[in-house]
Amino acid sequence: MEKFFARWAANALGLFVAAQVLVMVGLRLDFHSWRTDYLPDRDLPAWSAILLAALVLAMVNTFVRPLVMVFTCLINFLTMGLFTLVVNAAMIGVTSWAMERFLGAGFVTINPAGLIAALAASVIIGVLNSIFNKLF
Repeated sequence: MEKFFARWAANALGLFVAAQVLVMVGLRLDFHSWRTDYLPDRDLPAWSAILLAALVLAMVNTFVRPLVMVFTCLINFLTMGLFTLVVNAAMIGVTSWAMERFLGAGFVTINPAGLIAALAASVIIGVLNSIFNKLF
């Protein structure tokens, strides 16, 4: 349970840092105030979207990513592990899709800039996850 919270914190920090870094280079992860059907009269702040996205990303990385890694182990072996970046970007895409589908708060668009943003976010999140794994 402690590792899950450490991963959630690393994901939240990674998404926040990625959003800030990508703004500097002209790309963006679009975290903004958002609405949901469950609270129709309230705008929820952007930090809540980051925390919720981090929670969804932690769940996706816990349950979906291992299955995807098993199915793509051959291509991952042939590319000497570089395909893991694509898998990580896909997990960020799945997280954005899930948030858009169920909560109306997606944050990655499906275009080349969105793919680059997802790849950059996956690298930043991976670095922060490895730091948090060493600490906890």
